Amino acid sequence: MAPQQRSTWIPAVAVLVIVGVIALGGGLSANAQTDLPDRTPEEVLELAARHHDTSFSGTVEASFALGLPQLPTQQGPEQGGPEGSAAVGAVPDGLAEVFSLFSGTHEARVFVDGSDRVRVQVFDGTDERNVVRNGREIWAYDSTENRATRVSLPEGTDGDGPGHGMARGGIGDMAPERLAEKALAGLDPTTEVTVGEDTRVAGRDAYTLRLDPRTPDTLVEDVTLAVDAATGAPLSVRVRAVGQEDPAISVEYTSYSTETPDAGLFEFTPPAGAEVERVRPDGGMRPDVHRSGPQDAGGHPAGADAVLGSGWDAVAVIPAEKVPEGLTDSPLLDQYAMDSAAGRVLSTPLATVLLADDGRVLAGPVPLERLLEVASFG
Repeated sequence: MAPQQRSTWIPAVAVLVIVGVIALGGGLSANAQTDLPDRTPEEVLELAARHHDTSFSGTVEASFALGLPQLPTQQGPEQGGPEGSAAVGAVPDGLAEVFSLFSGTHEARVFVDGSDRVRVQVFDGTDERNVVRNGREIWAYDSTENRATRVSLPEGTDGDGPGHGMARGGIGDMAPERLAEKALAGLDPTTEVTVGEDTRVAGRDAYTLRLDPRTPDTLVEDVTLAVDAATGAPLSVRVRAVGQEDPAISVEYTSYSTETPDAGLFEFTPPAGAEVERVRPDGGMRPDVHRSGPQDAGGHPAGADAVLGSGWDAVAVIPAEKVPEGLTDSPLLDQYAMDSAAGRVLSTPLATVLLADDGRVLAGPVPLERLLEVASFG
């Protein structure tokens, strides 16, 4: 099978983990042995490529060992935070929540009926986050803030139209197929693809597909996927960092059914008293808030203006004027960032981020030396 068009999913993950949003990854669970007909890497890739959203549901377990700090959710003792938390109190809006979501282990339930009916529920104790798409209507709800956001898509919008990322991105990426799609879209000669031992995930027979970088200038050791032998659906994905035995990012289905979910699961009504905001499909906020309350200052992190290099050692560069306001001024950096010759550095096992002295932000699944090399070319 000819290599598909390159995707910048790896440097994107590097940027978004630190700046505020990430495309989740996944983990492989070889919970039983099975014996499937032999397939070549190309045949397993073709099997996965033929998989499209049909109807299925399942429970997903996501585990993260990215070394992200535990951030306070309050803004210091004067706003009800714990005594002594003022030193890291000025945390950018939403960052503490993001770091919490992408640390430790989380569980989600996923329901899909075709390309325009999707529901993802992420549970953390009694807290729940929901993203629901039902035709042209998309809802996102966070029980911790009792806030719901609604998007109405234009007529004629297909499954990948504007606003669909709200249902499949963010917590919607809490499903192995989303990261697998991005990983497989970026295959090229810098990646060695092999088929490992057959396995079973969520009670289903699966092929094991392993992607190994062919460059030493990356923090990624390998990416391993379990591909459903019957449907081609990715059932799990695991991302290992260089020098680590256990995965840094791991997501897998612990249960999986190909039965059509109940139609009522895609109906959503905000709870009584919830703050409801309407958002245009292009991301613009409308002023018609149903209940008075603080504006959601989240805003979307600026996208990279350029991706330098290709494959596993690519580096995303955000120019100074597009860096989210307040990111570089946060006292959080004083506690967690390290100094370098060109600026301050944040690192995880899979990503390094350089907040350069000239205001730029550079990030990638690469060692610091690679970022300093790119930064020196201005």
